[in-house]
Amino acid sequence: MEEERKTRVHDLLAWKSLNRSRQQYSKEVFAAFGAVAFLVSVVLMFFQEWLAILVTWAAFFLFYALTKIEPVEVEHKITTEGIISMSHAYLWTELGPFWFSQRQEELTLHVAHRNIFGQLMILVDKAQQEKIRDILAQYLPFIEVPEKSVVEKMSDWFSKKFPVTPKRS
Repeated sequence: MEEERKTRVHDLLAWKSLNRSRQQYSKEVFAAFGAVAFLVSVVLMFFQEWLAILVTWAAFFLFYALTKIEPVEVEHKITTEGIISMSHAYLWTELGPFWFSQRQEELTLHVAHRNIFGQLMILVDKAQQEKIRDILAQYLPFIEVPEKSVVEKMSDWFSKKFPVTPKRS
């Protein structure tokens, strides 16, 4: 029985992409975020919120590190059992609806997931979008225009009010 199951599992599509989007910001952006982190820290010192100060600087360091470390190319696969991304398997039973989003020149595949983060996000090539959609639609529902979460709405509002354009290499 196990042998029969192994023969039925096969790859439907495989591709390589970066593990995250590549963004480079100018020194002025880092200086501005650093100044905000410093001012927030000064205010929090008056309330003796040492943990909040630590979290503020940890978030600043994470932003800095993610923009300075180059993304690496990883392999993604769609199989008859689910999606394999960065050597981690996601079974169809764990996954929900999927949709695509476009940000600047990068196309991202979003697949709802039941884990704490709620989404599997994979960069895809525009030329493969239709093929990926057709394959995934056999297993998962497709959402043409997804409803935005509160965090996404806040992010959109902040990006409109305070535009920070990354340098493109």
